[in-house]
Amino acid sequence: MSKRKIFITLVAAFLISFLFKEYHTRIFHPSSNMRTERDLRQSQRDSLRCTIYIPSHAGSRVGYHYEIMRRFAASHDLAVKYVAVTDTVPVWDLLKNNLTDILAVNIIHDPVPKTLSGKVYITPQITPLGEVWIMMKERCHWHLSLVHWLTLFKQNPGFARFRGRFLPASPDKCPYDSLLRSVSRTLGWDWRVLRAVMYQESKYRMNAYSGSNAIGLMQIKEFTARDMKVSNLFDPEENIKGAVRYFAFLKRNMHLAHLPEEEEIHFVLAAYNAGMTRIQRDREKAAQDGRDPDLWAHVAAYAPQQTQEYVEIVWNRYMGWVNASE
Repeated sequence: MSKRKIFITLVAAFLISFLFKEYHTRIFHPSSNMRTERDLRQSQRDSLRCTIYIPSHAGSRVGYHYEIMRRFAASHDLAVKYVAVTDTVPVWDLLKNNLTDILAVNIIHDPVPKTLSGKVYITPQITPLGEVWIMMKERCHWHLSLVHWLTLFKQNPGFARFRGRFLPASPDKCPYDSLLRSVSRTLGWDWRVLRAVMYQESKYRMNAYSGSNAIGLMQIKEFTARDMKVSNLFDPEENIKGAVRYFAFLKRNMHLAHLPEEEEIHFVLAAYNAGMTRIQRDREKAAQDGRDPDLWAHVAAYAPQQTQEYVEIVWNRYMGWVNASE
C-alpha cells in the first residue's frame, strides 16, 4: 500500500472515531454543551411537550419512553414538558389541538384515527410491542432529525445497558433503584422500603395520575408538592426526592425518632396513606383505651381498613425482597 493510501486510511479512521465519540456524547450525555440543529433553532421553542398513552400495566416502559424523550430534547437544547392525559381532553385531541408535540401510543391497540390520516408522522417502533411516537406534520418539521437521532441512539454500545434498566418490566426490577439508594440515606431506611412504596403507588409508572389528583411515581398531591418544593411531579427525580422529604417531615412531626425502625416505618406509611392528622388521632385513641400508641399493632385497629392493608402490603413486599437477597 502506498504512503498516500496509508495516510488517507489513517485520516478516515480518525474521522470515524471522532464522529462516533461525538454521537456517543450527544446521545448518552445530554447535559453536555451541544448545539441545536438549524431546523430546531428556527422553531424558537424552549420546550418539547410529550404525552405517553400506553396501558397502565406498562409499568417502567412509560419511564423508558420518557427518558428517551428527555435525552432527545436535551441533545437539542429543549426541556421536556410532560402533558398528562385526562378525562376532559381525549388523547388524540391533545395532538390535534396543539396541546402536545409527541404522543407515544401502542399503534396496534390505538391506531391513528381517520381524522388524522395523512396528517401525522410516525416513528419506527420504540419498543417491540408496537409502541411508536406520533407527531403532527404541520408542526414537526424536525421529524427526520428525530428519526435519525433514534437510529443513532439504538446503535450506540451503551443502549443495551440503558434499555436493560427499563425492560423487561417486573416488580423486582425498578429503573430508579440507584436514585432510591442515594436518597434513602437521609431517612436512614433500607432503600427497598421506598421501592415497595413506589410499586404500590404507581407500579413504576412515572406518569401515574389518580382520580384524587395524586401524581407520579410516588403519587404526591399538588398541595404536598408545593410544601415539599417539587415543581414537576412527573419528573422521576423530583417526585422521588419530594416523597423522601415528605417522609422526613412525617418522622419529625409525628415524633417517631425514639421508636424502633420497623414501628417508625409503619407509622410513616400509615400517615402517607391516611394523613398525619388521622394517624395521630388514632394514636391518641389507642392511648385512651390503654393501648401503646407507639406500637402499630395496637394503633392499626383504629386506622381505616384501607390504610391497614396498605401498610401490610408495602411492608410484606419489602420483606420479600429482603428475604430473597439473603
